[in-house]
Amino acid sequence: MPDADWTNYVGTATGLIALAVSIGAYRRSNQIKSLDMRIELRKVIGESHDSLNNLRSLIDYAAGSRRAVLAARGQGRSGAMQVWEQTLTTDRAEIERIAAALRSEDADFAALSQARLETELVAAYKLKTGLTNLVDKYRGEVTADNDARRQISEQVTAITAARIQAARQPPR
Repeated sequence: MPDADWTNYVGTATGLIALAVSIGAYRRSNQIKSLDMRIELRKVIGESHDSLNNLRSLIDYAAGSRRAVLAARGQGRSGAMQVWEQTLTTDRAEIERIAAALRSEDADFAALSQARLETELVAAYKLKTGLTNLVDKYRGEVTADNDARRQISEQVTAITAARIQAARQPPR
């Protein structure tokens, strides 16, 4: 029977060692998961700051572009211009709200739990989505202005060609 006791001790010791290794692996996997979440959070925040900076210059460019197009169409003081100005004001306020809510790129996330990292990551993605939507909106507005400029140019060219043609016609 002494052999049976010896195998029980070996089995128990092996089980305890396996438990310790499992606990260590579990802790390590949680550390890696937290590291991955911190890296992703930093990435999203960095991309959001880049989008924010680009959006501010894009919205200024789009504002000037739309004013020029509306003025070229003789609508510089129209209702369309007032609506555009109100849209700009609203969107600039939204940009400032997002900027205030966006964490600093230098923020330290090392002490945050996984649950808190997850919450921060979801919030950062929401802010990034809001910025992306505004960037897409104003890129679309600039594209529409470019199309309008092209149409205005084509109309001016056609009118000029018709006037030149009419000037070349001998009087009847």
